[in-house]
Amino acid sequence: MSRIVAADSTHGALYGTALNAQSNRSYARTLNLRDREVVLTFDDGPLGTNTRTVLDTLDKHCVKATFFSVGRMALADPKLLKEYDRRGHTIGTHTFSHPFAMDRMPPQDAIAEIEKGFAAVSHALGKPVAPFFRFPGLRDSPEVVAYLASRNISTWSVDVISGDTDPGANAAKVTRDVLARVRGAGKGIILFHDIKKPTAEALDGIITALKKDGYKFVHVVSNTNYQPNPEMVANADTFRAKPETAATAGRWTARAEIKAGSVDVMRTEWVELKLANEQLTGKARSETASAGGQTASGYVATSTSGGGNGGQTGGAYMANSWLVTGQIQ
Repeated sequence: MSRIVAADSTHGALYGTALNAQSNRSYARTLNLRDREVVLTFDDGPLGTNTRTVLDTLDKHCVKATFFSVGRMALADPKLLKEYDRRGHTIGTHTFSHPFAMDRMPPQDAIAEIEKGFAAVSHALGKPVAPFFRFPGLRDSPEVVAYLASRNISTWSVDVISGDTDPGANAAKVTRDVLARVRGAGKGIILFHDIKKPTAEALDGIITALKKDGYKFVHVVSNTNYQPNPEMVANADTFRAKPETAATAGRWTARAEIKAGSVDVMRTEWVELKLANEQLTGKARSETASAGGQTASGYVATSTSGGGNGGQTGGAYMANSWLVTGQIQ
């Protein structure tokens, strides 16, 4: 780590150049980085082994990063969330449930997702987090960015995208793409996902190669904390969970059949639906038999915690709080 930069969130600064809304791009700025300085950022976690591997790799290289946590993920594993903080990293947020197309959501729904995310992550951490927010899929909108500005919350985009969520991503490809893109940009904010196995496997080699090329790593901190919106806190309905939705694929339905194919569920891991369907129907049959003909309405996936092969269903990872029995359309 070469130095620490305090990022100002007053009036909702926009950091990074990869913005969705044309009207926001003229306001975007990258951090005051020198040539060959980069900031490592990670979205979506915390999540088990992959997050722990990322944290251990950062420790190995004495590098600090910024983690944009999803509210549900933070509540699911507050102990691991606290590891971000214990190891000296900065924590921002990434909504409560990771709705992918926030630019097409009614602004009031998008705002509720943001506030719920901040509330959940702060609660899981046990103290306030940085007023740093990143839109899922970088899908910002002028109305919501204006709201964030009114709340003195900065919007974080990126300058270099790792590609670790791309179909077919693996450690070698992520390494190759990140190094080429960083060398082309010369400096900037890099986007990774600490829930991704390719990132966990590639990060050590990426940091080593960048250090060899003379790149320095900057730690971003905030001189202010997120402050809850009093009006939304006073309105309990704001934080009442809505029915489960599939963030990129559509909505959940009640039928017990999943069509063959692939879908990226909440931008976490690619799920082979044919295998998931076999697992679902097999589970339904076994539960029907064990319950004397009554089918349980539990989850398809196994627990995300524990050792061994926990969290794996049909060879594809699915967090048990996201994939409920039913068909994805």
